[in-house]
Amino acid sequence: MFALLLALCCLLITVVSPSWAASPRPAAAKLAVYLKTDASQSVRPLDSMKQELARLMQTAGYELEWRGPQDSHIDTGAFLAVVELRGDCQAPSGSLPPGSALRGLADLASTSISDGQVLPFSWVNCGNVTKLLAPALLDQPAARGDFIFGRAVARLIAHEFYHMLMQTREHTRNGISKPCFTAADLMTNRFEFEGAALAQLQRSQAGRPADLPTGSPLEVSEPVSDRAGAR
Repeated sequence: MFALLLALCCLLITVVSPSWAASPRPAAAKLAVYLKTDASQSVRPLDSMKQELARLMQTAGYELEWRGPQDSHIDTGAFLAVVELRGDCQAPSGSLPPGSALRGLADLASTSISDGQVLPFSWVNCGNVTKLLAPALLDQPAARGDFIFGRAVARLIAHEFYHMLMQTREHTRNGISKPCFTAADLMTNRFEFEGAALAQLQRSQAGRPADLPTGSPLEVSEPVSDRAGAR
């Protein structure tokens, strides 16, 4: 089975239009997330990540349920997704070694595609996230830096969830589902789905795929990445 990597490249910030909030919201759909991390992963950025991701997906009409690798319970009414955090997902401490700055093209997060179907298997390259955000985080207190780092990771994952839930490789013009971003976008206090993306996600709940594969993320051979430079 030939697989492609759908790579996240860059995003731009937008302000969510308040008009969607005036309409009654449908009941929240469940989104069960199986999170894979290194055993040494710090808890503090994870807590920030979970808080921000739950907030973002709630605006789209989804209620997150976090699952561990040993969790055997399967909710047949929930959309299942596997997210892997690769590397050390926390704010850097001390000075960075020479040559550690982000250069050229770099993948920050990706979602697997097979036979044209967007699969519910994503990963975040925390090493590249560190390279992108480090210049702005090195002067931050450790707790503040971890909070910002975790929040940035959540926004990358939310972008990948958009592709999964909408079953699309396309992007919207603005917001989290936009294809281009800057470090400032990931670090700003508010970074949202644009109104059009929220409407799409909410409409997709009734017709979302019911029998997507579960288990471990695919081992992708000969990946093809659709990448653009992070600014």
